Amino acid sequence: TLEPGERFGNLVATVWYRWTAPEDGGWRFRTDQARVLVFTGDHVAALRLVSGGNSSFAPLRVQAGVEYRIAVAANESGRAFSLEWGKYERGANADDFANATDLEGTTSSERITVSTGYSVEPREPAQTGVTTRWWSWTAPSSGRFTWRLSDTQHTEIKVAVFTAADSADAEATPSLATLQFLASTGPRVTGTKFAFDAVGGQRYWISAGFHTGDDAAFRWNRSATLRWGETPANDSMAQAIALDGSSGTTTFASLFGTLEPGERDGILGASSLWWSFTPPKAGWYRFWLDETTSATLAVYRVRGAGFDGLQLVARSHGDWQAPDADDATAVLFDAVAEQRYLIRVGQRGERDDSETTLNWDETNAPTWLRYAGRLRASALGLNAPETSATPALAFEDRGAVLYLAASQGVHILTRDAASGALAQARVANVEEPYGYGLLWDRGRGKLLMHVGCRGWRQLAPADDSRLALVDEGALEIVHHGDTLPCDVRHGAFLDSTGAFLYHGHPIGVEVYALGETGLTGVQSVAIEGLAHAVSNHAGTRVYATDGDSLQAFTRDENTGELTAAGEVELTVRAVAIAISDDDAYLVALARDGGTETYDLAVEGAVPRRLNNLNAFGNASWRDPDGECGFIAARRGAAAIDAFCRNSAFSAAIRVADESAKLAATDYVANWQADRFNNYIPEFKSQALATSPDGQHAYVYSEGDILIFERVGNQPPAQSEDATNASADRPWHGALATELPSP
Repeated sequence: TLEPGERFGNLVATVWYRWTAPEDGGWRFRTDQARVLVFTGDHVAALRLVSGGNSSFAPLRVQAGVEYRIAVAANESGRAFSLEWGKYERGANADDFANATDLEGTTSSERITVSTGYSVEPREPAQTGVTTRWWSWTAPSSGRFTWRLSDTQHTEIKVAVFTAADSADAEATPSLATLQFLASTGPRVTGTKFAFDAVGGQRYWISAGFHTGDDAAFRWNRSATLRWGETPANDSMAQAIALDGSSGTTTFASLFGTLEPGERDGILGASSLWWSFTPPKAGWYRFWLDETTSATLAVYRVRGAGFDGLQLVARSHGDWQAPDADDATAVLFDAVAEQRYLIRVGQRGERDDSETTLNWDETNAPTWLRYAGRLRASALGLNAPETSATPALAFEDRGAVLYLAASQGVHILTRDAASGALAQARVANVEEPYGYGLLWDRGRGKLLMHVGCRGWRQLAPADDSRLALVDEGALEIVHHGDTLPCDVRHGAFLDSTGAFLYHGHPIGVEVYALGETGLTGVQSVAIEGLAHAVSNHAGTRVYATDGDSLQAFTRDENTGELTAAGEVELTVRAVAIAISDDDAYLVALARDGGTETYDLAVEGAVPRRLNNLNAFGNASWRDPDGECGFIAARRGAAAIDAFCRNSAFSAAIRVADESAKLAATDYVANWQADRFNNYIPEFKSQALATSPDGQHAYVYSEGDILIFERVGNQPPAQSEDATNASADRPWHGALATELPSP
């Protein structure tokens, strides 16, 4: 059998012998019907293979007085065998230290093979491993040199370098017992290189073998290319090269970069080069590489000494993160003037010794999402998950107060504009304690709450702080037809004056004139299977989708009535639509996260299709549960944010060569960190509100409210009147806001 700790490739049975070498010299062990393995060590955990590992014939050199353990091993038990041993003088062999192969050059390479037939000589340092062979190298000059393995199978090979303390003659071969260990590769992918400070003219000894205890020593031969060259001057963080100015380029080769002790690897790469950057002024900066096959970029803020004093502020991501820079590895970050940053270029995989260019310049803020925290259900006094009805969120027009219609009544939350943080102020008591939808009537400064099939209630702020609400009762409704909408999932919004309310429902849109105490039906627009209806920001058109088509209507500003103006078939099954801040583009969102984009700035009534956005480089970006449903336009740019289950994404219109298309800019999900290294909890998008200043998005999820900073969203102009500052208009379901002034 095998005892615990024995692991010798595909061998499953061993029989053990002890043998003390009577004298120095060559010996051999041989068996039939099995393999023979020779070890040193007093117990299984301390065994070191000193013979070959894959043969029935095991020649090796031994040391007098040393006790060796001999295992006869087979790939099945119950097999009879014979074992014999005796002196054996073999000829010069590639694995003998005395026959080390000379290596030359400041920068060069050597193809090496490690064989299961090689052995370990007496007094050979433990750091060489097992089944070893040897090379020697005389440093052509003083300086730091990197040694690395490349090609397939290289992670199983161990390379170590030694210097000899007793060698006065540089040409003489020292004894193995005097070798002093300097460095070696490790047992992992990230440990396939090392560096050491060489002295010009001094001779060094390099071994290659398998790692002690590695199963590969009993199975197969391995080959790799051993490359060496001068280590880059900025290989260590302490030697970072300073970059000057707000923009520039620098060229480098990272083939012989390494990692320092304590430095992170993994997603950041198995080697690093460092630059120092102190921005002359505050703002967004972009760093990018011209070559991207295996490189990573990271930016750290220097806050103290050593790696513990670094704060990661940005790192490059793969295609799943939808970087702004096409075909480039890039990072963007919001820099503080005169703050010192470190720029790290890492390498994740194989690359040649070609040069790469690092570029940097000032740039515009990107269209990203940053997770900024959450207000938990416990802070609201809610029992999560909230399942009794669809929750609703709405901001008052100044953005200082967020209202949540949930159990117990209307929760009144204060918002910190800088951080986006929320805090509960109080709960307003209302006669019907659960609202299905909320609308802020900016013209009259009141909150409208939809209460299902019973219609709408009106709540008025008790004072200018808007932190207390008085229930003014239900609005009287005079219907235009027989339909009374029972939910607001299909869209509800007011015009800019608050004179008309548009309420979508499964078979169309109801148009009401809004009075001080009631609603009067003006028109019923039939749209069978309505999924969502929105208005453009100028207040002149309304767009609606039944999932399969996009329908356009003109709006009469005096009567509020809608007139059909055109229709176009969709190629996605839309559940929500949003219109860009400039009324130029419409984006339709499907439940699986796919989008379709239309140009609204065209002659005639029918929107013109631009493009579909189906993936971020691979299919895994899509929401796995197919629960996307909330979309919000951004302020000051043709861009949107969409929210799904456990994920969200951003996209912006890119204009090039007189054509436009929607392009992905960011993707966040609970299974990966965002671009700012924040991890997002699991969430279920049940309601959405965006702050009037456009800086934050709030997602209701089973009692919690998650907060996302909308990075790059432009705030309202300082001169703009506060009453006209409502800029982001998601136009979706339980969230809706009024139309702005034309």
